Amino acid sequence: MLYNKRGAYRRFAFLLLAVVLLAATATACGKKKNEESSGSPTASASASATASIDPDTVLATYDGGELKQAEFAKYEAFMNVTNPQYAMYLSIPQYKEEIVKQYLLQKAFAARATDAQKKAGKDQADAFKKQLDDALKDATNGPQIKESMKTNNITEDEMVALVVTLATGGEITTAKETEIKATIKDADIKAEFDKEPADYNVDTVRHILVAFTDPATNKERADADALKRAQDVKKKLDDGGDWTALAKEYSDDTGSKENGGLYEKTQAKTWVEEFKKAANTQAIGVIGDPVKTDYGYHVIKVEAREEASYDKLSQTDKDAIVSALVSPKMETFMQEETDKLGIKVTLPAEPSPSPSASGSAAPSASSSAPASSSASSK
Repeated sequence: MLYNKRGAYRRFAFLLLAVVLLAATATACGKKKNEESSGSPTASASASATASIDPDTVLATYDGGELKQAEFAKYEAFMNVTNPQYAMYLSIPQYKEEIVKQYLLQKAFAARATDAQKKAGKDQADAFKKQLDDALKDATNGPQIKESMKTNNITEDEMVALVVTLATGGEITTAKETEIKATIKDADIKAEFDKEPADYNVDTVRHILVAFTDPATNKERADADALKRAQDVKKKLDDGGDWTALAKEYSDDTGSKENGGLYEKTQAKTWVEEFKKAANTQAIGVIGDPVKTDYGYHVIKVEAREEASYDKLSQTDKDAIVSALVSPKMETFMQEETDKLGIKVTLPAEPSPSPSASGSAAPSASSSAPASSSASSK
């Protein structure tokens, strides 16, 4: 199914800390041997690229100091070990420049933290250390983590020290977020809901996707060909064809083709605009004309629709609206604080990737949104 992608200030590195705290035990370096043999960039590949830059190279200057490669390499190594999917963004220059700024901002935040915030950061670092210690003792994951730490030239003490900085800096941001949330009233939440109340409808739909890429051949389908195939599917369904059989045969949505194309009780706002509109407006029980999205043509049947109203809105949905209202204000706060530092990034040219890693230098779609022929990006 097609899901909307959302960007928010949560992309900042410090807010990935919750992931980092669990990463050592959950991912065991984030790589299985079959992934390493498939040509995906591994932690060791990232480490070798980092090692090729002179440790004294200045990556950025800012009000109060400069950031050298020797220091930032430890942050890169830390991410290679604990959160390799995020670390892959460091292989893309424009992302790396942004991450350098984020890292310096966290240092600045940590430096001005209150005693209470420093204690909270230290407590989080202690929790991380315990999890890492436990992971290193684990017979299955421990050897991989130790090897990754060795390859990336980072010690446990260095990792814990980085968590102290990131967690303490994160306390500043948490405090600001709490401050902003306190200004948002119920009337603000309702006003936001009233902009698109149908977004909160709960719909049950069946659909068959004819994608613009044929998964059997990996070749592109012309728009007209995809539409014709979708129209043929619709006719078969109108003539009494079985959804289960036809979805298995025709649907390119791997997320639903095995269960008759069914998506049950799904909130409409999670879908891309064209699909959402169809789910919210098509007559119930009627198979609509093919609906075009960026992924292809969808033959859709709405089986049920629960109309949303503010008085029945769940607390979870209200909290999501609050987050949506907070996000742009936090973005502004983060940008203003970054600007105050006067950061000037001067990254050196990246070394050419080795032939074994060049096929997937960019971060995988799964690092931010799992992608597949099912179009289940979120």
